[in-house]
Amino acid sequence: MTARQTGLLVLLGAIWGAAFMLIKIAVTDIEPATLVAVRIAITALILYGVMRVSGISLPGGSKIWKDFYFVGMLGLVVPFLLIGWGQRLIPSSTTAILGATTPLFAAIINLITRNDERINTERVIGLIMGFAGVMIAIGIEGAQSGNIWGELCVLGAAVCYALSALYGRRAFSGMQPIIPSTGQMIASTSLLIPIALIWNGIPTVMPAPSSLIALVILAVFCTAIAYILYYRLMDAVGATKVSMVSYLVAPFGVVYGAAILSEPIAPNAIAGLVVIIVGILIAGGTWRSLIPLVRRA
Repeated sequence: MTARQTGLLVLLGAIWGAAFMLIKIAVTDIEPATLVAVRIAITALILYGVMRVSGISLPGGSKIWKDFYFVGMLGLVVPFLLIGWGQRLIPSSTTAILGATTPLFAAIINLITRNDERINTERVIGLIMGFAGVMIAIGIEGAQSGNIWGELCVLGAAVCYALSALYGRRAFSGMQPIIPSTGQMIASTSLLIPIALIWNGIPTVMPAPSSLIALVILAVFCTAIAYILYYRLMDAVGATKVSMVSYLVAPFGVVYGAAILSEPIAPNAIAGLVVIIVGILIAGGTWRSLIPLVRRA
């Protein structure tokens, strides 16, 4: 990757890492279902506008739209709601750390389904390390407190992300990446608006300005613009290199939580994050590709 592409990758990690802090701010006044519905609706409008300007059209046919709805439910509706509920109980930094487990769950699902992975000692060690990192990050006090429900919500969201990524990779193979993402956003919006209205009703009280600002930044920057940046990087450097952004999101999330929300950073949380990332590198075999980079440095 060029220096500019590396800089854009770091920028993407910084943008996505900020999402956890912004959600924490927004859910103080906005119900999670309403927050997610508005966030996804704004993103759907922006991505659809980008598609139209680019001369790209959404495909028709019931089969592809069934896939849009299914992957949208797994990858947007359910995990976004779970994270919204979870962040009312736990710090944004904890959410960022537990959210880093998505590649671990993807590896486990691949192994169970024998999708395209083989079981070997390296992957087993990596998975064991990854989940040991989760237990370290949660800690004994966290497991014994009411916060465990918030932590389970975030881990559930990570499982959903892994399932949607694995299914979507096959269902949308060969498509320009912006097409399935826009389709998923539109499908998810049509599901979330009724859910939000049934669950929360029409809001009667104006949220605090800080919550509204957090919502707008979350939708425009952390979702729409971040997705566009992600696609451009994928076209330029490939999916494998772009996937390295996963290792940047959690550290940025921890830093934002501490610097802006004054959240304490527990030593076990940092230790857990390090163990999780090392486990992901080992389970995915990514550590091998890092050796030449370290030698050149």
